[in-house]
Parts: sequence; C-alpha cells; structure tokens
Amino acid sequence: MRLPLLAFALFATLAPRAAGATATPITGEKRVIMQLTSIFENSTTELRYDYCENIHDRRGYTFGFAGFTSGTYDGAELLKEYLRLKPDNNPLAKYLPAFEAIDKAPHDSEGRNPDTRGLDGFPEAIKTCATDPLFRQAQHNIADKLYWAPSQKEAANLGVKHAITRGQLYDAYINHGEDGALKLAGTATKNAGGSPKDGTDEKQWLAAFLEARLAVLKADKTWAESVDRVRVYQKLLASGNVDLKPPISVTCYGDSFTLK
Repeated sequence: MRLPLLAFALFATLAPRAAGATATPITGEKRVIMQLTSIFENSTTELRYDYCENIHDRRGYTFGFAGFTSGTYDGAELLKEYLRLKPDNNPLAKYLPAFEAIDKAPHDSEGRNPDTRGLDGFPEAIKTCATDPLFRQAQHNIADKLYWAPSQKEAANLGVKHAITRGQLYDAYINHGEDGALKLAGTATKNAGGSPKDGTDEKQWLAAFLEARLAVLKADKTWAESVDRVRVYQKLLASGNVDLKPPISVTCYGDSFTLK
C-alpha cells in the first residue's frame, strides 16, 4: 500500500501550454476513473504528482500519479516530454542519460529492469517539480498517450458502453501495460464466449475480465497485494453502478474512500 503525503487537485491537459498556464480540470467519467486508479496507486483520491519510491517490484523507481517507472520505459518518455515542455533549467534533465541507459539494458520477460544506478537524489528532484504546471502537464500527456487513449480505443474496439468497463481497462493498462491488458481482454472474450461487440452481455464480459486479472495478480507475488484493484471493481459491478455515478464509497487496502 502507498500512503498519501501531499495531495493535489485533478488536472488534465490535451495540448502543450505555455509556462504558468492553468490546465483544464478533469470532470465527469474520466475524473472518477482516474480517482479510482489514484486510490490503487497512492491510497488517495487526489493525483500524486510528487510521488516517487522504489517499491522493489523490479521496476526501479515508481513515480508520478500514473506510476511511471524508471525500469519499464515509460519513465524515460515522461522525462523527455517534460524536457520538451521545459527545455531550460529542468531539474530532471540530468537523469535522462541514466534512464536511457536503463532502457537499453536487458529487461526480464515482463519488460522490467530494477537498476537504479545514476538516479541518486531522483525522489527529491521529483518533489521539487511537483507544483510545476508543466511537470503535471507532462504526466498527463504521457499517461494519455500510453494508457488513456489506447485503453479507450480498445474499449471502442470491444464494443464497450459502460464507464465501469472503460475504467477497468484503463487501470489494467496502467498496471499491466498494453500487452498485458490486451492478453486479459482476449482471455475474457474467450471465457465469456465473445465480446460486447459480438453481442455478449457487457457485465458478463467484464466479470470474466476481472476474474482473469485477479488470477494474474494472485499468481505474481510482487502484485499479490494489489488484488483490491480488481475487488473494488467487482463490488462496483455487483452494486449495479456501471456508469460510475458518484458518490461512490470504496474500501481499498483496508482504507475507506468516498468519490464525490
């Protein structure tokens, strides 16, 4: 479980803005979905732009609201995006060579590299950037590029109609990456006898997806404690709130949260 330290308001950015610009607040369905994933990632409904920790899951440093990591390629993409938006006096620029070296080094079968050499002081550097609107924007840009947009495209391909299914796909992309999430979707389609696009009841398909994901999490000792990412959605599905209409009360890692 990751404990909250500082909390920041939810923001999203769809295009680069000048330094000091204010991002557009996230609203509606996406806001609820991102709040749920924030609970799973950082035990808070607020996005943790300042988070950085080595949780020893063979991914090196995990950081930012979406759990970018130094050992699974997306961390380097975030640093490059931040450097694009803030080319001068960028506190994270000096870490990019180490990130690129880690990316080029061998990774395990799950695409993970635990090496953190060259990253001394990185957590402290992340905290110095946390209130910079451009750093927040960079996080949203990469999260949208790698996780939100692909997951919602796959939702459309599957014929998904409910917010709860779109949210679970987004969280799976964050947690398992695109390849892992697509594999889970394939398993769900097989076990449910088709996808929603094929006429299979979407609730039935989502239940199959959740069961497949739960099995994957339980089988990996690194992620066995993350099963609440599935169980929260199972309870929401059982409640009938497929549109994720707030207020929503959930319990995760033993703590209670209310999304309003």
